[in-house]
Amino acid sequence: MAQENSATAEQLGEFKEAFGLFDRTGQGKIPLSSLGTLLRALGQNPTEGEVQDITAKLSASDDETIDFEQFVKIVMRPDGFSSANSESSFNEFVQAFQVFDREGHGFISTGELRYVLTSLGEALSDAEVDELLKGVPMDKHGNINYEELVRTLISA
Repeated sequence: MAQENSATAEQLGEFKEAFGLFDRTGQGKIPLSSLGTLLRALGQNPTEGEVQDITAKLSASDDETIDFEQFVKIVMRPDGFSSANSESSFNEFVQAFQVFDREGHGFISTGELRYVLTSLGEALSDAEVDELLKGVPMDKHGNINYEELVRTLISA
């Protein structure tokens, strides 16, 4: 018999507090459009596809909102979501940076990183990149050890 994942009192308190930040009307519900952001705020790492699948199932039978009880079932679901802090997530991030590491030395130039972050995917602004790179150690040529960068970002 499969064992159901159940939340501890501490987890429920953390979930309730985070949920409350997204419950702008005070009616005990949040918009489905906030689900992915809320899950990520709690350290979960759902893909956009996973979030879309969940919201599609819920929106077919609801008013485009989700209550706390439904949210707890999602966040504690048995197959769960990978954590952004997991080893597999670390490896995925490192592999993404390896695409830009032509010499295979474990470094990416600051300029190239800035270009990628401001141009590809969900582009960041220059100010966001400046904030991200604040305090990131660079070698004398302005290169960043991307494994150390990923460790720093995951632990933040």
